[in-house]
Amino acid sequence: MKAQTVSLIGLNRITASLGLALKHSSLEMQVIGYDADSNVTRLAKEQMGAIDKAEWNLLNAATKADILVLDLPQQELEDALQLIGGDVQPHTLVLDMSSLKSRGVMLAQQHLKRGYYVGVQPVLSALHMEDGRLGVDAARADLFKNGIFCLMPDANVDPKAVETAVNFGRILGAAPYFLDPVEYDNLLQGIGTMPALLAAAAFSTLQQATGWRDILRFADAPVALATASLQTASETAVLALNDTAATLRWLDALMTELQDFRRLIQQKDQETFQAILEDLQIKREKWLHDRTKNDWVEIDAPKVEGRSISEQMLGSWVTRQFKDDD
Repeated sequence: MKAQTVSLIGLNRITASLGLALKHSSLEMQVIGYDADSNVTRLAKEQMGAIDKAEWNLLNAATKADILVLDLPQQELEDALQLIGGDVQPHTLVLDMSSLKSRGVMLAQQHLKRGYYVGVQPVLSALHMEDGRLGVDAARADLFKNGIFCLMPDANVDPKAVETAVNFGRILGAAPYFLDPVEYDNLLQGIGTMPALLAAAAFSTLQQATGWRDILRFADAPVALATASLQTASETAVLALNDTAATLRWLDALMTELQDFRRLIQQKDQETFQAILEDLQIKREKWLHDRTKNDWVEIDAPKVEGRSISEQMLGSWVTRQFKDDD
């Protein structure tokens, strides 16, 4: 049986880490990488070793794939699906890691004429969450070890394609967790959009300060980490305006909290303010502890006795296609 080909469209810390995890596995795979920035593609191949082959044409990368991973900004996703939708192989599993899952499902239904679409989102290991770098040079093979692999499949997708997506996540060391696409998008407003808007507001406040030129000299990790989401500013704007009602609810809740903090500071109520912050510190530590334990696995690992390694991890659905093609 020929080696399976995984194509990564859009190279960054996440997808390069996928490539490294696949290359560190025992499976026989070819990993192809494509990015609109050829320098990023070269870095992924030549310095990081995250891909076996650099492809300079998106369509070529997509049509060669048995498993196609898309990690593209919202503004580029529709164009990519329009371009490749009629040309991917009939058995290709398309794993879409773009941010808005409901929109991804809609675009796939409109443009993906062949293949099988599953919306996914790998969640970082608790050990790596505080590294705010997003570039290929920050990729790690264990970035998702003991993490979560969220799956938001279209209701009509072949169950064996979903099984393959689940096992793809297991290769990364992540446990599967199923969500409805609309539910995921609603959660994203709180865990993605709201922190990103807070980061933007904080940095805007700093750079408008009278002593900003002096602040530049000694601003350190707290500022860099707190404002890391500005690396994807255009995507934040799209997410914030995708569901304005939800965004405004989160902003209103955030401003209420800040107003409460302001009141306590103005009153110089150290006892109450310190107690609130210490309680939040404890809750944050519990959150990190729970993330590390990863006790919320939704489904058990399937029994896969008597099959080859490739079939065990990626499902007989994909390997059957190779046998049919040979």
